[in-house]
Parts: sequence; C-alpha cells; structure tokens
Amino acid sequence: MKNKQTIPISLALLTLLGIAVWVSAVGGDSPDAIRILRPLQGDSLIYDQGQLLLLSVAKDQGENLSVSTQWKMSRTYEIGPEGSRENFAKVFYRLFDPSTSLQSLFYTFKKFKGYTKPETLSFNFSDAMTIRKFWQDPGFTKLVKTIQTTDASEVMLELRGWKETQLVPLYDDPESDNRWLYKIHVQMILGENKLYFLIPGAKGTEFSYTATYLNESKPVESRSDQFHNSKLEASCGVCHEGLPSASDGKSMKADCAICHKGKINASVPHPPAEMKECTSCHSWSPEKKVVVVEKGIPTACFDCHEDKKDQVENSEFPHPVAGECLTCHSSHGTDAKHLVRTDVYALCTSCHEEQKLNHPVGRHPLRFAIMRNGEEISCVACHNPHGSKHQKLFKTASGTMDMCSECH
Repeated sequence: MKNKQTIPISLALLTLLGIAVWVSAVGGDSPDAIRILRPLQGDSLIYDQGQLLLLSVAKDQGENLSVSTQWKMSRTYEIGPEGSRENFAKVFYRLFDPSTSLQSLFYTFKKFKGYTKPETLSFNFSDAMTIRKFWQDPGFTKLVKTIQTTDASEVMLELRGWKETQLVPLYDDPESDNRWLYKIHVQMILGENKLYFLIPGAKGTEFSYTATYLNESKPVESRSDQFHNSKLEASCGVCHEGLPSASDGKSMKADCAICHKGKINASVPHPPAEMKECTSCHSWSPEKKVVVVEKGIPTACFDCHEDKKDQVENSEFPHPVAGECLTCHSSHGTDAKHLVRTDVYALCTSCHEEQKLNHPVGRHPLRFAIMRNGEEISCVACHNPHGSKHQKLFKTASGTMDMCSECH
C-alpha cells in the first residue's frame, strides 16, 4: 500500500476560476458505488490548503480505494554548453515520480530581450500520461529539439499532474452496514483541483471531484458546506464527544485535529493551530449555529501581530488587500514561508497577471535566482506586501535606480 501523502509543490501560473463542484460516475455498472458526503456538491470553493473529504463506498465493490490528487512544481533549466542541451531529457525524467501522471507542462525560454511567449501541453486524466509515455509525445520531442538549437540561456518549466494513493477502509459507514466510510485528508494546490476516486477492479466506479482553492476567505457562517449542526455531524457525534452542536455550543471539548488535521498537516503550521488552541480564534455561535471567528479579520490577527497592524493602518501607501489577511495568508498552515498560501511569485501573480514575465524589465528574474542575502528573489525583494512610505510599495525610495542599486 502506498503512503497517503500529497507532494508539496511550487505552483504553476493559473487564473483562479470559480468552478462548480461536480461528482459523477463515468459509465459502468455501479453508479452508487462511491458517494461523496462532504464537501457538499453545491460548494466548489475552498479556502484552506488542507481539506477533509468523507466518502461512503459500497462494501461489495472491494476493500480498496484509489485516490488521485494533484501536484505542481516549477523548475528552471540552464541551457549552457552542448552537454547540458543533450542532458535535458534525462534531467526532465528525474523531475517527478514515474508513478505519477502529467496534466500539463507550461514552458517559456529566457532570451536576451526577455522571456518568449509561453507554450502549454495539456492532457486528461484518462490519458494516463506517465513520464515514460510523455517521452514519446510529439510535444516533448519538439521541446527537446528546441532546447538543442535555441539561443536562449534557460527554459522555465511549470508542471502539474496527479499522484495516486491506495487506501484501505478503517470505518463502517454509520448510516449503512453495507458501506465503508473513508476519511481522506487532502492537501490542495492553489487554483483548480481535479480529484479522482476509483475502486480497483470494479468497472464503472470512477468518480471525480473538482473544486477551486482560492487565495481569499469567506466567513464560515456564509459558506454552504456546513458540517457542524448537520445530520452528518449527528452521526459522528455518536462516537466523537464534545462536538460543538452536539452540546448546543456550550463547550468545544472535541479534538478538532481528528477531522481537521489536514489543515495543520503542512510544513509551516500556524502555531495556535499546531498547539490545538483552536478557541484562541474560534468560538461557537449559538445564534448562527456555526463555528465563527467572533472578532473577525483582521482584528483577530492584530491581537498577536501588532507590528503588522501599524504597517497596514498607518502606511502612506497601503496594499489594498493588506487588511484582508487571509487573501495572502492561511490561518492554519501552508507549505510556504510566513504562512502565505503558496510561493510568493504564484501568489502575487494570481492578481498581478501582467507581471508574470519580463518584470520590471526583460530577462529580470522574479524567482529562482539567489540574492546576496541567500534568499530566493521574489516580489517581496523589492515590494513590501503590507504597506510602504514609498510609491508602488517599494521598500526604498521610489526612484528606480535607488531600488536597482540595492542589488546592483
């Protein structure tokens, strides 16, 4: 059995779209073999990297479940002497696990005057485009030949695809003796996520679930996918004591991490979440019958991060979204420094799409290059994301040469 893990990957360039959740059987004899209990089918938008999915699976279909989740990575490859050109295909082969499949490859070449117009190769899940199979694809052949003949100095690659995990059942479905209940903790990637579920050896059991992980937030009480105070929670409350609505909200004694460990199962967890001090931010609202952040955002954040409060409220040039902390940061945990939802480049360009390439001038790197202080260059090397006393959120005086001379 493969370990149940999701690869933390740097993110590719995406336009974030609200895409409706769809859960559908793809033909076959068992349209009811797999049911997704949570999230609800009507809610396609998610606001945390870590998500819990609850699936009900018919026992007569088998005792294993195959789950395919998404991964992404970004790389740059230097095109130097003839040897590096010839070795590209071998280096590319080692970029990801041969057992994974590819959904898309985005690439652009860095030339003297700047980056070239990007090209993208795309595949469906049903194509099962493994790295071995991709080696024989005409699109990859074209890329390899271009690298061997181009006058570019490097190629930037963005990849995304699927990784399969095999799961075994641990629980009976409390609503049916004939079904298994699967608790699946998934680490989402920013943007659209397409997940696939399949019972190995059972025809017609392939199900898909599509949702979009947004770099924004929405109050829990305004979301359609409400677990607490639902019929499903009542079933869980038979074994799990202390759930908020099970005690009319008078106490929150349950270990939240039993279900929400996916939210903090990240390389950079938020300390209160890591310490299971959930009530430092959350409380139960008897009126709304939902778990809420009573103080709201950004007040709850400023209680601890007073330095950021001064920066956001008193900067001469504030970042328009700086007071909406959860636009850029996760309140529970991420795989990026400073609890930003993804790497800085992908986060900033999800809003500032016009700056994805050739900013501020052609050829200037926006990532991958290492600065004098040992940090990887990013948007925040020049700009302060919370606010500044200088125009364009510059960290130093607004004169262009003053900014450039910081490194050059």
